Amino acid sequence: MPRGSASTQRRILCTHCSLVLEVDEAAKSVSCRHCHKRVITEALTVKDYVAVRKFHTANRMRITKKGIVYASVRADDLEVDGVLEGDVLAMHGIHLTKRAKVKGNLRGRTLDIQPGATLVGDVRIGPDCVPELDALDE
Repeated sequence: MPRGSASTQRRILCTHCSLVLEVDEAAKSVSCRHCHKRVITEALTVKDYVAVRKFHTANRMRITKKGIVYASVRADDLEVDGVLEGDVLAMHGIHLTKRAKVKGNLRGRTLDIQPGATLVGDVRIGPDCVPELDALDE
């Protein structure tokens, strides 16, 4: 970090152990001081095909209309405009556009579905459905 520049910190949850971390606002990834695993902290935009077991970020994730994701997804906020097959944990909100095709179980604080979106799976929405966020309030 250059001299004289002030860093802005933000509190996030580790995407592996769900414990609180203080990270620099500009960080793209950090190592969790609790479980020592890599935590991606940058916003992600998916424009093509992704097939992995876990696809996590401690920030926003957007799956564009050409994006196809086969993975378990965890993000602060999730917007789906393409295809997603896998379970979802969104710390805050999930937004499905009219072109979204989602197959999997969704869990988050809020859910916004535009007419035309396809969703197959169980849905648990509300503040009580994301108890992991209680750690940030402490």
